[in-house]
Amino acid sequence: MSNRERLGRALIDKGKPNRPPGPIHLAITIVAVVVLVCLYYDWWPSRYGSFGWADPLLFGAAAALWLFICGAVWAIRTLYVVGRGRTWSWWIAAAPAMILAVAGTVVLLPRPSFDDTRPQFERVALDLLVSSETSRSHLDIGRFDISYVRKDPDGAVYFIDGGGLGLTVSSGWAYSPHGTPVGFDDFTATHLDGPWYEFTAVWRD
Repeated sequence: MSNRERLGRALIDKGKPNRPPGPIHLAITIVAVVVLVCLYYDWWPSRYGSFGWADPLLFGAAAALWLFICGAVWAIRTLYVVGRGRTWSWWIAAAPAMILAVAGTVVLLPRPSFDDTRPQFERVALDLLVSSETSRSHLDIGRFDISYVRKDPDGAVYFIDGGGLGLTVSSGWAYSPHGTPVGFDDFTATHLDGPWYEFTAVWRD
Protein backbone atom coordinates (compact mmCIF):
# COMPACT_ATOMS: atom_id res chain seq x y z
CA MET A 1 0.00 0.00 0.00
CA SER A 2 1.44 3.36 -1.02
CA ASN A 3 1.87 6.32 1.30
CA ARG A 4 -0.90 8.13 -0.56
CA GLU A 5 -3.33 5.26 0.04
CA ARG A 6 -2.39 5.10 3.72
CA LEU A 7 -2.98 8.84 4.10
CA GLY A 8 -6.38 8.59 2.38
CA ARG A 9 -7.50 5.73 4.60
CA ALA A 10 -6.35 7.55 7.73
CA LEU A 11 -8.38 10.62 6.75
CA ILE A 12 -11.47 8.49 6.12
CA ASP A 13 -11.13 6.67 9.45
CA LYS A 14 -10.65 9.97 11.25
CA GLY A 15 -13.95 11.26 9.90
CA LYS A 16 -15.99 8.26 11.03
CA PRO A 17 -18.43 8.84 13.91
CA ASN A 18 -16.86 6.03 15.92
CA ARG A 19 -16.72 7.77 19.26
CA PRO A 20 -18.44 5.99 22.15
CA PRO A 21 -21.06 7.75 24.26
CA GLY A 22 -19.18 10.20 26.44
CA PRO A 23 -19.63 12.42 29.50
CA ILE A 24 -22.01 14.84 27.75
CA HIS A 25 -24.32 11.98 26.80
CA LEU A 26 -24.18 10.64 30.37
CA ALA A 27 -24.91 14.08 31.86
CA ILE A 28 -27.99 14.58 29.66
CA THR A 29 -29.20 11.08 30.55
CA ILE A 30 -28.75 11.79 34.26
CA VAL A 31 -30.78 15.01 34.00
CA ALA A 32 -33.66 13.19 32.28
CA VAL A 33 -33.61 10.38 34.85
CA VAL A 34 -33.48 12.82 37.78
CA VAL A 35 -36.56 14.65 36.45
CA LEU A 36 -38.48 11.37 36.10
CA VAL A 37 -37.46 10.21 39.58
CA CYS A 38 -38.50 13.53 41.11
CA LEU A 39 -41.88 13.26 39.40
CA TYR A 40 -42.32 9.66 40.50
CA TYR A 41 -41.63 10.42 44.17
CA ASP A 42 -43.39 13.80 43.99
CA TRP A 43 -40.23 15.74 44.79
CA TRP A 44 -41.51 18.22 42.25
CA PRO A 45 -42.90 21.69 43.00
CA SER A 46 -46.63 21.63 43.59
CA ARG A 47 -48.77 22.65 40.64
CA TYR A 48 -50.66 24.88 43.09
CA GLY A 49 -47.66 26.83 44.37
CA SER A 50 -45.50 29.62 42.97
CA PHE A 51 -43.91 27.11 40.58
CA GLY A 52 -47.22 26.15 39.00
CA TRP A 53 -45.70 26.78 35.56
CA ALA A 54 -43.53 23.68 36.05
CA ASP A 55 -46.33 21.35 35.00
CA PRO A 56 -45.33 17.77 35.86
CA LEU A 57 -46.96 16.27 32.75
CA LEU A 58 -45.08 18.65 30.44
CA PHE A 59 -41.72 18.13 32.13
CA GLY A 60 -42.30 14.39 32.39
CA ALA A 61 -43.03 14.12 28.66
CA ALA A 62 -39.94 16.19 27.84
CA ALA A 63 -37.74 14.05 30.10
CA ALA A 64 -39.11 10.82 28.61
CA LEU A 65 -38.44 12.14 25.09
CA TRP A 66 -34.88 13.12 26.01
CA LEU A 67 -34.30 9.71 27.55
CA PHE A 68 -35.56 8.03 24.37
CA ILE A 69 -33.22 10.17 22.24
CA CYS A 70 -30.29 9.39 24.56
CA GLY A 71 -31.09 5.69 24.25
CA ALA A 72 -31.11 5.90 20.45
CA VAL A 73 -27.80 7.79 20.40
CA TRP A 74 -26.29 5.28 22.82
CA ALA A 75 -27.41 2.32 20.69
CA ILE A 76 -26.12 3.79 17.41
CA ARG A 77 -22.74 4.80 18.79
CA THR A 78 -22.28 1.56 20.71
CA LEU A 79 -23.13 -0.60 17.71
CA TYR A 80 -20.73 1.39 15.56
CA VAL A 81 -17.86 1.33 18.06
CA VAL A 82 -18.22 -2.32 19.07
CA GLY A 83 -19.46 -3.69 15.77
CA ARG A 84 -17.31 -1.82 13.28
CA GLY A 85 -14.53 -0.34 15.36
CA ARG A 86 -13.95 -3.54 17.35
CA THR A 87 -13.12 -1.42 20.39
CA TRP A 88 -14.53 -0.95 23.88
CA SER A 89 -14.94 1.97 26.25
CA TRP A 90 -16.23 2.05 29.79
CA TRP A 91 -18.35 5.05 28.77
CA ILE A 92 -20.54 2.56 26.92
CA ALA A 93 -21.58 0.95 30.20
CA ALA A 94 -21.97 4.19 32.18
CA ALA A 95 -25.52 5.18 31.17
CA PRO A 96 -27.04 1.66 31.33
CA ALA A 97 -25.41 1.05 34.72
CA MET A 98 -26.82 4.31 36.07
CA ILE A 99 -30.32 3.54 34.77
CA LEU A 100 -30.24 0.02 36.21
CA ALA A 101 -29.10 1.36 39.59
CA VAL A 102 -31.91 3.92 39.65
CA ALA A 103 -34.49 1.33 38.56
CA GLY A 104 -33.34 -1.03 41.31
CA THR A 105 -33.59 1.74 43.88
CA VAL A 106 -37.14 2.59 42.75
CA VAL A 107 -38.16 -1.06 43.05
CA LEU A 108 -36.67 -1.37 46.54
CA LEU A 109 -37.99 2.00 47.72
CA PRO A 110 -41.49 2.45 46.27
CA ARG A 111 -43.19 5.81 46.59
CA PRO A 112 -45.74 6.33 49.38
CA SER A 113 -49.17 4.95 48.51
CA PHE A 114 -52.61 6.28 49.42
CA ASP A 115 -52.66 3.85 52.37
CA ASP A 116 -49.45 5.39 53.70
CA THR A 117 -50.99 8.86 53.48
CA ARG A 118 -54.49 7.91 54.66
CA PRO A 119 -54.14 9.43 58.18
CA GLN A 120 -53.48 12.83 56.60
CA PHE A 121 -56.51 12.45 54.33
CA GLU A 122 -58.65 11.46 57.30
CA ARG A 123 -57.61 14.52 59.29
CA VAL A 124 -58.66 16.77 56.41
CA ALA A 125 -61.98 14.91 56.02
CA LEU A 126 -62.88 15.12 59.71
CA ASP A 127 -61.87 18.76 59.88
CA LEU A 128 -64.05 19.62 56.86
CA LEU A 129 -67.04 17.73 58.27
CA VAL A 130 -67.10 19.86 61.43
CA SER A 131 -66.35 23.05 59.52
CA SER A 132 -68.85 25.48 58.04
CA GLU A 133 -67.01 25.17 54.74
CA THR A 134 -68.41 22.87 52.07
CA SER A 135 -65.23 22.61 50.01
CA ARG A 136 -61.55 23.45 49.87
CA SER A 137 -59.29 23.86 46.86
CA HIS A 138 -55.69 23.16 45.94
CA LEU A 139 -54.37 20.98 48.74
CA ASP A 140 -51.11 19.07 48.99
CA ILE A 141 -51.64 15.87 50.99
CA GLY A 142 -48.48 13.81 51.10
CA ARG A 143 -47.36 13.29 47.53
CA PHE A 144 -50.87 13.91 46.17
CA ASP A 145 -52.04 17.15 44.57
CA ILE A 146 -55.74 17.45 45.38
CA SER A 147 -57.58 19.92 43.16
CA TYR A 148 -60.47 20.23 45.59
CA VAL A 149 -62.25 18.56 48.50
CA ARG A 150 -66.02 18.71 48.95
CA LYS A 151 -68.48 17.32 51.45
CA ASP A 152 -72.03 16.15 50.89
CA PRO A 153 -75.04 16.36 53.25
CA ASP A 154 -74.87 12.57 53.69
CA GLY A 155 -71.51 12.92 55.47
CA ALA A 156 -69.24 11.85 52.61
CA VAL A 157 -66.09 13.78 51.73
CA TYR A 158 -64.66 13.59 48.20
CA PHE A 159 -61.00 14.21 47.36
CA ILE A 160 -60.54 14.95 43.65
CA ASP A 161 -57.05 14.11 42.42
CA GLY A 162 -55.33 17.01 40.68
CA GLY A 163 -53.59 14.61 38.32
CA GLY A 164 -56.88 13.17 37.09
CA LEU A 165 -57.76 11.55 33.81
CA GLY A 166 -59.10 14.54 31.91
CA LEU A 167 -61.67 17.33 31.67
CA THR A 168 -64.66 14.99 31.65
CA VAL A 169 -63.32 12.43 34.13
CA SER A 170 -62.69 12.95 37.84
CA SER A 171 -60.93 10.44 40.03
CA GLY A 172 -59.91 10.33 43.66
CA TRP A 173 -60.95 9.04 47.05
CA ALA A 174 -64.06 9.33 49.19
CA TYR A 175 -64.38 9.25 52.96
CA SER A 176 -67.83 7.79 53.61
CA PRO A 177 -68.37 6.33 57.11
CA HIS A 178 -72.07 5.62 56.41
CA GLY A 179 -71.56 3.25 53.49
CA THR A 180 -71.01 3.47 49.75
CA PRO A 181 -71.04 7.14 48.69
CA VAL A 182 -73.74 8.33 46.30
CA GLY A 183 -71.24 10.40 44.37
CA PHE A 184 -71.87 12.63 41.39
CA ASP A 185 -72.08 12.38 37.59
CA ASP A 186 -71.57 8.80 36.32
CA PHE A 187 -70.02 7.60 39.58
CA THR A 188 -68.22 4.31 40.29
CA ALA A 189 -66.72 3.56 43.71
CA THR A 190 -64.49 0.72 44.88
CA HIS A 191 -64.26 -0.02 48.60
CA LEU A 192 -60.71 0.10 49.94
CA ASP A 193 -60.95 -0.35 53.69
CA GLY A 194 -63.03 1.06 56.51
CA PRO A 195 -64.77 4.27 55.41
CA TRP A 196 -62.55 4.78 52.37
CA TYR A 197 -63.43 4.33 48.71
CA GLU A 198 -61.62 4.99 45.47
CA PHE A 199 -63.83 6.47 42.78
CA THR A 200 -64.08 7.54 39.16
CA ALA A 201 -66.76 9.94 37.97
CA VAL A 202 -67.48 10.59 34.28
CA TRP A 203 -69.35 13.70 33.24
CA ARG A 204 -71.88 13.05 30.49
CA ASP A 205 -74.27 15.33 28.60
